Amino acid sequence: MKSLLTISFILFFLISCTSLKPGMQNDRIPAAVSSKDCKGLVSEILNARDKPETFQFLKKKTDSSSLLTVLKKRTELNKKYESITESIRDFEMHSDLPTNGKAKLLLDAREGYLAKIMMIRNARSTIDLSYYIFRNDDTGKAILHELRLAIKRGVKVRILVDSSGSISKAPFYDDIKALVALSGRPILDVDGNPTGQMASAEAVLFNPLFNIRAHVSNWFKRIRNLFVEEGQEVPLATFTINRRSHDKILLVDAQSETDSMAIIGGRNIADHYYAVNDGLDHPVLDAEILIKGFAQKNNNDDVQNHLENHYNKLFFYLANKNFENFLFKTNRATVKKEFKNMRASARRLYLDETSPLSKQLEEMEKNNFLDDGFEDGLVSVLNEIQNLSRTKIFLQPKGPHNKLNGNSFVNKLHQMISKAEKSIDIASPYFWIPDEEVDFIIKWLEDDSSRKIRIFTNSLTTSDNVIAQAMVDETLRSKIIKRIKGTPLEDQFQIYSYGRFDDEAFGGKEKYGFLHAKLALVDGKHMTVSTSNLDPISRHLNSEIGVAVENLPADSKNLAALKQYMEDLAKKSTLFESNEWHEMRQHGSNKVMLALEKFVTKVIFGLNLVPLL
Repeated sequence: MKSLLTISFILFFLISCTSLKPGMQNDRIPAAVSSKDCKGLVSEILNARDKPETFQFLKKKTDSSSLLTVLKKRTELNKKYESITESIRDFEMHSDLPTNGKAKLLLDAREGYLAKIMMIRNARSTIDLSYYIFRNDDTGKAILHELRLAIKRGVKVRILVDSSGSISKAPFYDDIKALVALSGRPILDVDGNPTGQMASAEAVLFNPLFNIRAHVSNWFKRIRNLFVEEGQEVPLATFTINRRSHDKILLVDAQSETDSMAIIGGRNIADHYYAVNDGLDHPVLDAEILIKGFAQKNNNDDVQNHLENHYNKLFFYLANKNFENFLFKTNRATVKKEFKNMRASARRLYLDETSPLSKQLEEMEKNNFLDDGFEDGLVSVLNEIQNLSRTKIFLQPKGPHNKLNGNSFVNKLHQMISKAEKSIDIASPYFWIPDEEVDFIIKWLEDDSSRKIRIFTNSLTTSDNVIAQAMVDETLRSKIIKRIKGTPLEDQFQIYSYGRFDDEAFGGKEKYGFLHAKLALVDGKHMTVSTSNLDPISRHLNSEIGVAVENLPADSKNLAALKQYMEDLAKKSTLFESNEWHEMRQHGSNKVMLALEKFVTKVIFGLNLVPLL
C-alpha cells in the first residue's frame, strides 16, 4: 500500500511539473507553468540561479545541486505564484480614479479588426492579448501572423485564451504553441546580426475544462491545510467548469505613457465578428472602444496601468495552464506548417492587393487611424474579476450591483444610471437584471414623465442560445412588461427585440445576424463599452472587463456615432410583444425554437429551477 502511494505521489509530481523560461526584461513576469517537460525543468533548475524579484531563472556557468534543491526551489516558486493569485481576492473598497484619457469608438467590424492589426504592428515593447473565443480561421491565424512578426522584432508577447470559448483549438493548440516555440531565440537586426535580446512569447489556457493537475494540486493543498495553524493555509484554486475569462483585451506597450493603448469590447477573434468569410452570411452586430493615455506615473515615478494589473491577475490565475509539450509535442515541421498557414490567412484578408481588407487597411494607415479621431474624456477601466474568487455561485440575478469590488463594471453602470436625468439606452445580448434594478428603473421613470429608457436585446430569431433567450423573454415579460402595460410607463420603458420581418429567415433580403454588443448611453453624453452581458453569469461567475467614458466634448463625434448606432438598432428591431414580434415568433421558421423556448420556460420557471442552473 505504501509503495502504491509513493508511486502515485511521484506520478502526480511529474504531471504537475512546472518550470520558468529565461527572460531578458525585468518587468515581464513569466507564466507559472511553461511548455518544458519535467526533464527540461530539472536540467534548467540544476543550471540556474533564482532571481526572486523577477521570478526568473538565469543560467550560471557552474553550479551543482541535488533533487532536494530542485524541490526547495519548486516550493518557493509555488509560494510566489500563490501570492500573485491571492491579489485577486485583495479587493479595495474604493474605486480607482478615472483617468484623463482618450477614447475612440470602433463600431465598424472591419475597422475594429484592422485597428488590432495596426496596434500589433506598431507595438514597441509589449503585447498582452486575452480573448474568450479565438478561432482557427483566417482572422485568428492572421492575428497570430502579426504576433509572430512582433515577437521576432523583440516585442514581449503574452496570450491568454479561454479553454471553453476556444475549445475548437483543443487538444493540440499547435498555432499558439508555434509562437511560444520562438521564445528564447536571439533577436536579429535588419542585417541578420544578433541584437543581444531574446524573443519572449508566453501563452496560457484559462481554467482548462479538464485540469487534472489543478484538481490534484487542490487535493494536496486541502490535506496540507489540515495540519497548519489558522491563517497559514495555502489558497486553493476556486475553479469550476463554468468559471470563464470572458475578457476581450488587446493591450500594447502597457508601461509607456505615450504609446500605451488598448481595445476592449464585445468582439472575439473569429471571422463572423468582422464580416469576413463566414461572417458575410452570419454577421455579428458588436462594438469596441480604443483607449489610450491611461498609463500614468505615480508619486514614486512608477508607471501605473490599471488594465495591465487586471491582465496580470487573469494571466496568473491559479487554475491556469500553459500550452505545454507534455502530451502533444510541437516539432519543427508543425511549427513551419503553422507559420505558413498564418501567412496564407494574412494574405487572404489584407496582404494581397485583391484581398477584402487590403484597401481599407491602406486607407487607415494613410489617415493615421491610431492617432486621429480620439476625444478627451474621463476614462474608467472596470472589471468583474472578483468572480474568480467566489466560493458561492449565484446564477440568478442577485443584488443591484457588486459592493465587494470598487472597480466593478456593474457598479459603475449603476452609478451612472443613478445620476441620469433624461435618457438611458442599453444594448445587451442577454438582458436579465435583478428585481432591485427593475424597481430602481421604474422608480426613476415615475419621478419624471419625460424620462425614457430603451433596452435592446435579441429576439428568438437572432439569438444564438434558446435557453438564454427563454430566460430573457420570460423575465422581461413577468418582471417588466406585466408592470408597465396599460400605464404611462409603457411609452417611457421600451424594450426592443433585434430583427424584423424582412430577415432572410422569413424570406426577406436583410441579414440581421446576432446582436452581441454590450453598450450603454446615458443622457446622450456618457457611455460604456464592455464584455458583460449583464446576465447572472456575467455578474457572478465570469471575469469581465469594461470601459466607462464620461465628460466627452459637447460636439463629440463618438457620441454622435453611438446615438446613431442606437437609432439604427431601433429601426432594425421590433417592440417586445408587438404584433410584428408575435408574428415573427409564430413564423414556421421559428417553430422548433418557439417550442423549445416554451418547454424551457415551463420547466425552469414552473419548477423554480432558476437558482439551480
